[in-house]
Amino acid sequence: MDSDLDALIVGAGPVGLSMAIALAMHGLRFRIIDSAPNRVNESRALGIQARTLEIFEMAGIVDEFLAQGRQLHGLHLYGESGRQIGHLRFDAVPSRYPFLMALAQSETERILGDHLSDLAVHIERQTTLLSFAQSGRSVSAILALPDGEREEVHCDWLLGCDGAQSRVRDLLNLKFAGKTYDLHFLLGDVHAECPLADNEAHIFGRKEGLFALFPLTKGFFRLVADNPPDRFRSEKKPTLEEWQEVVNTRSTVPIRLSDLGWSTYFRVNSRMVENLKRGRVFVMGDAAHIHSPALAQGMNTGIQDAWNLGWKLALVQKSLAHPTLLDSFEAERMPVERGVLGMTDFTQTMITAEKSINRFLRDSLLPLLIGFEVFQSKAAKTISETAIDYRHGPIVEDHRLPHGPHAGDRAPYATVIRQSNEEEITTISLFGRQHVLFVLVESQSEPEIRKEFESLFELIQDRYAEIVRPYLILSDEKQFIRCTVDCLIDAYGEMKKEFGAGSALYLIRPDGYIAFRCPADKSSWLTTYLAKEFLPLREHEAATR
Repeated sequence: MDSDLDALIVGAGPVGLSMAIALAMHGLRFRIIDSAPNRVNESRALGIQARTLEIFEMAGIVDEFLAQGRQLHGLHLYGESGRQIGHLRFDAVPSRYPFLMALAQSETERILGDHLSDLAVHIERQTTLLSFAQSGRSVSAILALPDGEREEVHCDWLLGCDGAQSRVRDLLNLKFAGKTYDLHFLLGDVHAECPLADNEAHIFGRKEGLFALFPLTKGFFRLVADNPPDRFRSEKKPTLEEWQEVVNTRSTVPIRLSDLGWSTYFRVNSRMVENLKRGRVFVMGDAAHIHSPALAQGMNTGIQDAWNLGWKLALVQKSLAHPTLLDSFEAERMPVERGVLGMTDFTQTMITAEKSINRFLRDSLLPLLIGFEVFQSKAAKTISETAIDYRHGPIVEDHRLPHGPHAGDRAPYATVIRQSNEEEITTISLFGRQHVLFVLVESQSEPEIRKEFESLFELIQDRYAEIVRPYLILSDEKQFIRCTVDCLIDAYGEMKKEFGAGSALYLIRPDGYIAFRCPADKSSWLTTYLAKEFLPLREHEAATR
C-alpha cells in the first residue's frame, strides 16, 4: 500500500483503545486520535461482561482488570411490593469468568491506555478529525492539531470509534435511525450504608419508578433511577439530597447515602446505523449503535466490534486475504447489534413497567420463568455475550460432527498441558494473533489419520504459516507422536468434554470463534477452505513486492 498508515483510529474511548490494541498485536501502522484533552474521569460504562474479559485475556491484560474490578455474581429483582421476584445467577456463564465485572470506565480506559503505552503507541489527544475524502485505494483525512495547525493524513482505512456524537458517522452521512425514549434517568456514584449483598446487583421496580444499585469499590455503589421528579431536572446534576429522596421512596430497605461523586441526568436513545462500512471507512461502538444501558451491553458490544474487525484488517493489509474478507464485518456484526437493541429495549420496558397492569404481569410471570434452569442458563449466556455466534456468517464452514460446537460458535475454553515443557495453559491464551488449528486425536490406533495430518502440517507450514498455527491435541500423556507442531495433552478431559469425543479438526479464528470444523480424516476439506479464504504465502510475497 502507498499510504502513510494502514489505519487512522478516530476516538480513544474503550472501543478505540481496543481497536488500537488489536491492530498493534498484528503489527499494523496506525495512529489513534481523540478530540478530548484527557481520558474520562467519570465511571460511565462500568459493566464488563465475561466475553470481554476473554478478549482481554487474548490481549494479555486480563489480570489487571481482575485485580481492579469487582465481581458481581448475580442480580436481584424486587417487584411492586418490594419482595424479591427474581434472582439471576451468573454462575451459569460458560466462561472462565462467570460473573459481571464492575469497573469504572475511567479505569478501563487507564488499563487499556497503559497497555498501549507499553506497546509504544501514543494517543494523540486534542486532535480532531475535520474532514476526509476516500478513493478506491486510500483515505485522505484533515486533522486539527492541538496547536491549531492542520495536517493531512493518508491512510488505507479510517476507523470511526468516536462515540454517539460521531464525526465520522456524520461525514459519511449515515442515518442513525431509531428513537429517543420519553424517560429521564439519573446516574450517580455514591457511598451507601446498605444491608444488601455487595457482590450482586439489585433492581427495584415499583410504581414510583426504577431504582438500581451496582456495587463498585467497598462501600460505593452506582445508582440508577428513572423518571425523577420534575423539580430535579433544573439542576445540572442530581444532588445528594435528591438522590436520598429517590432512594427513600423506591427502596424497601433502609439505605443511607453520603459522599456523592459523579452524577448526571440522561435520556435513553435506541439507534443504529444502516451500514457499518462505506468504502474504506468503518464505524463501530456507540458511533454505530446506542441503546438502553440495561444489562451493560453497549461498551462490551463495541469492544467485540473492534475485535471482530482487527484481525480481518491485518490479513488484508498483509495481502494474506482478499479485501472481500472485510465485508464479513458488517455481515457478522449487524445481526448482533440489532439483537442487542431489541434485547435492551425489551429489558428496559419490562423493568420500568410504568403501567400497573404491566408491573402485575411482570411480578407474576418472572418468578416462574427465572425458576427454570434453562431460563437461567440462557439469560446468563445472553447477558455475558457468550451466546453470540456467527453460524450464518459468510466466512465460516461447518461439516457435521456428532458432538461439539459448530463453526461460527465461540470456541469453548479448556485447560491443557503443553507436552514440551509440561506447562498448564488455557486454550484462550492461544488465540488473538493467528488462526489456531486444533487437531484432536482420540487414539494412536489411527495410522491413516496420523499420516493425513502430518501431510496437513507440511502444507500449512509451506503455504499458510503466517496465518495458521496448528496444535495436536492428544487425549492423554501416554500418547506420544513425533511431529513438527506443538502437542497439547487433554489431561483433564476438558477438550473432550467441550469439543466432543472422536478425532476432528477445528480451525479457530483470532477472535476466538470457530471458522471451520470437520472430521479428522477429511483434511482435504480444510485445505479447500484455506485456499478459498486466504492467499498462500507465495501469492502474498508477490503481492507485497
